[in-house]
Amino acid sequence: MIPLISGNIASRYLAHLPSIAILCSIIVSFTLLLSIQRLRSGASFVIFTFIGLFSTGVYLTETRLPPIIPGNTYILEGRCDRILSPGKIIVSGHQIYTYLQIPDSMKVSIGDSLSCSARLYPLVISQNQHDFNYNNYLHNQGINVRGFPISAIQKTGHSHNLYSISHSAQVYLLSKLQRVVPDSTTYRLLAALCLGNRQDVPPSMKQLFQETGTIHLLAISGLHMGAIFILLSYLLKLFRLKNKKFRLILIPLIWIATGITGFSPSACRAAAILSFITIGQAFRQETISLNAIAAAAFFSLLVKPELLYSVSFQMSYAAYTGIILIYPLMKIKKELPELLRKTYSLFCASFSAQILTLPIMAYYFHSISLNSILINIIAVPVATLLLYGGIILLSLPGFISIYLAYIVSGLTHIFIFSLELFSRIVINLPDLYPTSTHIILVYTIIIFTIIYLITRTRQILKLLCTTVGILVIFTCSYTYYRQTGQEIVICNTYKHSTILLNYKGYYTYLKNTDTLPRLSSYISANQLQALPPHDAFSGEQIKYADNQFHSSRYTVAILDQTHPTHPNSDILIVTENTYPPISPHPHLLQLILDNSNSHGCTKAWEEFCFKHQIPIFKTNELGTIVIPLKEGKSL
Repeated sequence: MIPLISGNIASRYLAHLPSIAILCSIIVSFTLLLSIQRLRSGASFVIFTFIGLFSTGVYLTETRLPPIIPGNTYILEGRCDRILSPGKIIVSGHQIYTYLQIPDSMKVSIGDSLSCSARLYPLVISQNQHDFNYNNYLHNQGINVRGFPISAIQKTGHSHNLYSISHSAQVYLLSKLQRVVPDSTTYRLLAALCLGNRQDVPPSMKQLFQETGTIHLLAISGLHMGAIFILLSYLLKLFRLKNKKFRLILIPLIWIATGITGFSPSACRAAAILSFITIGQAFRQETISLNAIAAAAFFSLLVKPELLYSVSFQMSYAAYTGIILIYPLMKIKKELPELLRKTYSLFCASFSAQILTLPIMAYYFHSISLNSILINIIAVPVATLLLYGGIILLSLPGFISIYLAYIVSGLTHIFIFSLELFSRIVINLPDLYPTSTHIILVYTIIIFTIIYLITRTRQILKLLCTTVGILVIFTCSYTYYRQTGQEIVICNTYKHSTILLNYKGYYTYLKNTDTLPRLSSYISANQLQALPPHDAFSGEQIKYADNQFHSSRYTVAILDQTHPTHPNSDILIVTENTYPPISPHPHLLQLILDNSNSHGCTKAWEEFCFKHQIPIFKTNELGTIVIPLKEGKSL
């Protein structure tokens, strides 16, 4: 896992290496590995294995841009590979996955062959870590192109494969569930719990699950697949099959259940882990659950390396690892009453699963819900009962399921009512903006703590204390760095101009035509305080007036309709659809275009900069752009 993930991450910084060199490195290293396997040399084995897997990670994650010109019209032909939500599909063809929006009235199934004329654009990835970006989300799903149809979308055929058969089964079971369950709330919840269909879940219900920290129950995950696996294992015991090899029948059954849910990534991860554990148990091999988790992650990254940057992937494996490592440490040897013992076990499982996901939640969602640990003690068993109830309704004939549905509906409304009561209890840590260094140090501390609790060795305790000290020093240094920051921030907002100055813990908008607080996360992350409204600004070695900013490092000017020329600027920020002048600025070092400029204006500036050899940067390509004003920092 370590060399493969290292190569995956390093591929972003090794983009200049030719693919053939990386491929040769893979072949040579594994060839040498096979040739030395008889020498029983541990060091050589480790070195060549690391090089081979590291190069494999680099090669698999190498960015391969589709051969298209942005904005040009192409004949898009392919098959519907996924349906993200109504009106949003993924079309695959010629090793290109295209995100396409279709009319809501058009009915499309997975496996349909589609054809249309469309304008295609490679996905633009935002570098702003504080805000959610849908393009980044699509990129992490393996999608690399966004299409805009300019003609009617035609269905040219239909092909059957594993995904289309799974989708058909899911549609059939959804229709049956809708027939036997008259209550709409129960149907929507069971559709999400049992079949992974969250499209019909109303926003109010999603908000309720988010506020109580139980949103993971609405996505088919390890919890659901584990409950199904336990149910199948219990049914297998009823047949009194003593030979452990008969457990292998659980593998196709668990994958059939995964297929019914649409082969969601989280369900596939759980099924892979359970498959490895089952194989080990069936052949009476010593099964280490941590190795099963690592093996599932390893093969997942080999097939789809971009999963490493998926939040769902990270949180799933963090939760699995937490249960394996932390849950055994929380067991108590003292005998407890049955009810108290089960309640304590549920608390330990909930705590173990969530403790390793908290840093990830803080990094991506900037808040941590602490009350979810207690709420899940009740929510998880009830959700499991609802899952089993939904399976029974789908398994039995319709005339029986109709009557049993009233019991399930009653349990559903009790569940929703309980969540509404718990939603009034809010124990959150908001406005958390840790860096990746913070997250690495926190996980290092957690790992050292677990090892120390197992081994109780002084050496590990020293490493733990050292890491805590490094985290404290880094946090203090980073806080000081934020409080002394001096930079201009150009936000990527469609058809608007949002330019902000961060000066030593204070902020002021140099230009803002957007009514929405687009930079609120940046302001919160840097803990900035607002300056009063003003037309000019003067600070230590900096001055701003007439849309021109002077610092000890360089001069930055904002070019808009009111100030269309700035002859003595080092950096020029172009906004409000302002076209280039006839002659270039003599000292211009670089030019920045925000997303308020039209396509024609952007083309004119691109030609202008190409003619006069001026570097150009665009927010719609790079996301939010930061111009540092202090010495020693670069753009």
